[in-house]
Amino acid sequence: MRAGIWDYARHRPYGQVYGRVFGVVGMGEIGRAVARKASGLGFRVVCSSRSLVPGRRTPEGFDVLAYEELLRVSDVVSFHTALTPETHHLLDEKHLALMKQGAVVVNTSRGAVIDTIALAKALSEDKLWGAGVDVFEGEPVDFNHPLLKAPHTVLSSHAAYWSEESGLELRTRAMQAAIDVVTGVRPMDCLNPEALRF
Repeated sequence: MRAGIWDYARHRPYGQVYGRVFGVVGMGEIGRAVARKASGLGFRVVCSSRSLVPGRRTPEGFDVLAYEELLRVSDVVSFHTALTPETHHLLDEKHLALMKQGAVVVNTSRGAVIDTIALAKALSEDKLWGAGVDVFEGEPVDFNHPLLKAPHTVLSSHAAYWSEESGLELRTRAMQAAIDVVTGVRPMDCLNPEALRF
């Protein structure tokens, strides 16, 4: 419309959200919150996580699938997992090939969880409908990176979480974690408690 054109034929069909499958990879606190929100929008939510057993359901009632099965059945795949040696390039060219034609990829976890060169290729070949990426392998991202030239993307500079409230919460939680450590209390968000020596 900014170009002065009102033409429905120029738009790719979006499809209805209700009944589509939203796959969440990583069911920590953030993954669970995203799953609940997607469910509230009408998606059927499925999930995959190292801590969950495929074939079961989460306490919220979401089906737990093996990672590869989640990729095959999901219309949207949203990543919310830590970056570990096991999750480095968890979504690579081989796994992108398992996804539905026209699926959407969202990454707000860690940049290297997705092979973004393979993602850019899949987008350029119209294998995927689109992608939303807030995190990149190597930040700031190289402005010649293929993903920045790939079609049908929403990209942000590792700031999708940012609001005045989230900034205050981040500073408050960081300060509380520091206080906890110096007073001999395990911080609420500690991912490696075995490293603490009290």
